[in-house]
Amino acid sequence: MSNIEYRTIIKFFTLKGLNATEITEELKEVYDESAPAYSTVAKWVAEFKDDPTRDFKDAPRSGRPSTTTTDENIKAVEHIVMRDRQISVRRVAAELNIPKTIVHEIMSNYLGMRKVCVRWVPKFLTPLQHANRVECCQELLQACELNSAQFLSRIVTGDETWVHHYDPLSHQEARVWKKSGEEIPTQSVRKRSAGKVMLVIFWDEDGVLLTDYLTGGKTMNGFYYASLIEQLHATILAKRHRKINHEVLVLHDNASVHKSNVVQAAIRKANFGEVNHPAYSPDIAPSDYYLFKNLKAFLRGKNFYSDDEVITTVEEHLNNLGSGFFFDGIQSLYNRWQRVVASEGYYIQ
Repeated sequence: MSNIEYRTIIKFFTLKGLNATEITEELKEVYDESAPAYSTVAKWVAEFKDDPTRDFKDAPRSGRPSTTTTDENIKAVEHIVMRDRQISVRRVAAELNIPKTIVHEIMSNYLGMRKVCVRWVPKFLTPLQHANRVECCQELLQACELNSAQFLSRIVTGDETWVHHYDPLSHQEARVWKKSGEEIPTQSVRKRSAGKVMLVIFWDEDGVLLTDYLTGGKTMNGFYYASLIEQLHATILAKRHRKINHEVLVLHDNASVHKSNVVQAAIRKANFGEVNHPAYSPDIAPSDYYLFKNLKAFLRGKNFYSDDEVITTVEEHLNNLGSGFFFDGIQSLYNRWQRVVASEGYYIQ
């Protein structure tokens, strides 16, 4: 089949709205190994998108292909990469008919680009949710104006998380040192275990106030969480009686359990207030961005053979965390609220 015929098909699919990857798959399904490479398809897709009236002939070329970092090449590389951020250096080089070394130099030294893993976010937020995050954080920053330390000291944060009997190490954590000439050590692939325990924890800047564990497949509900609020009140009276002099502020997320009537009644009965926390915002929930991150990193790679082993290890780890750890976790809220406002409500790291 001639190049002109392939280009006719590519133009047809382009006008139908298919992208270069989809067109390449369609061609390979029919023409197998004789089908044009992705780079060729991508080149002509771009051509036909820029100019739907473009004919199927190659543009005339004069002399050898440009192999230097010219302004033209720099602009062409940037255009291709911004069109498809997952494209490889090899494909860019093939599309522009220039050496891979030149493409790499342009991307690294002229465009300041490097390939990174995408950053996963909990949810793609709507403009209204961005605005709500900004509004909440502005309110909290305003509440801190007179005495931020005092305001933050009133906060008691609570959250839940699953703790597994086995959670595999991440690729980064599994890296080991080896000497030159040694074979790379091997390790069997293991998945996260089905066995797990739900940890429920409340803590403030001075440390852990209350932990509870749901085992045997039990799940959280409003009545159970309300009973924990009652226990939390008793614990604060016993351990942090000075907190009662100022309204205790509970910081937890907007889970339906937390907002249920029975839980809200328990919070009012304890004379607690609540921190206004925007929906879908684990990046400003201290347990999510701070405590659980530390705990999970400690537990990964460890094997537990019962719920009791998990609970014992979690309790030991929490007890070994100094008071400075918890203080820093709560105090970091102020800076994070500022960053959310500065980012116009987008997620922060």
